Amino acid sequence: MNKISVLGANPAFQKTLFFPEFRYGEVNRAVEMQIFPAGKGINFCRAANLWGKTVNELIQFTGGSNGDFVREKLAEEQMLCINIPTAGNTRCCTTCLDQKNQIMTEVIEPSTAATIQEVNSMLEAFEKSCISSAGAAICGSLPDGTDYKLYESAAEIAHKNGAILLFDAWKSLDKCLNEGRNILKINKEELFKLTSLNDVKSALRMLFGKFKLEFAAITDGADAAFASDGENFFTYSVPRVDKVINPIGCGDTASAVWLSEIISGTEYSEAFRYALGSASANCLTALPGNFVPERASALAAEVSIRRSPLV
Repeated sequence: MNKISVLGANPAFQKTLFFPEFRYGEVNRAVEMQIFPAGKGINFCRAANLWGKTVNELIQFTGGSNGDFVREKLAEEQMLCINIPTAGNTRCCTTCLDQKNQIMTEVIEPSTAATIQEVNSMLEAFEKSCISSAGAAICGSLPDGTDYKLYESAAEIAHKNGAILLFDAWKSLDKCLNEGRNILKINKEELFKLTSLNDVKSALRMLFGKFKLEFAAITDGADAAFASDGENFFTYSVPRVDKVINPIGCGDTASAVWLSEIISGTEYSEAFRYALGSASANCLTALPGNFVPERASALAAEVSIRRSPLV
């Protein structure tokens, strides 16, 4: 079974609060609270483990009492992790779910910058992991104030080891996607920020002119998704679900299933069909990166793909 090395530098002690209805500017009393580890790297590995086609190893920072919680709970999930201890406490994120209107509000605490020593330890662990990996994923933001060269060095490591690198972030890509085999998965808002354009086709043309990419996939929540290989432009319908429980982790789930399928031999544009089905299935549970694989496959079968020239 192929392996994916996942760099998830910014995990979270995640609280999810359920409200019958959330009213801004008023006192809101939750009727339920769930607490679990989350963050883009964790969500990615949780989803990839469920999909079951790859072995997935997470390299992450953890510190303080929140970090202790994250490590303990992921051990209970039997998630394969390399935890880099940090002096700073792992951040706490709080999701407020309005059950009546199916609206989500996310509150994210600031995180502590990783030291040079902590960064070097992470890169050493990532390099050891990548030696035996067919795929690598760099997921999400860095802890506040951390030098972005961490991602540049991680990308170089993935390229040196011949892994297909999935990049699920959008800032400072110039030195991360300039060699090797790269695929990019971001959302439409991030695409427009990255390119300063407001048209998906034009923005994708810019990406393929600027970066070394094999494929790029763009999500937009429940609306149509898009992708390109630099020549073709793909438009995907997104399968609907009856009731959204929690949309957090849908993008991470899509990234995980997409890369899992690609390194298992599925063609890139077809692999993204499974990614979208899994992302929709993720909406049906409160835990991010969690879904029923059979339900995901059924939703993927509902996805239509329309192809046209990118030019």
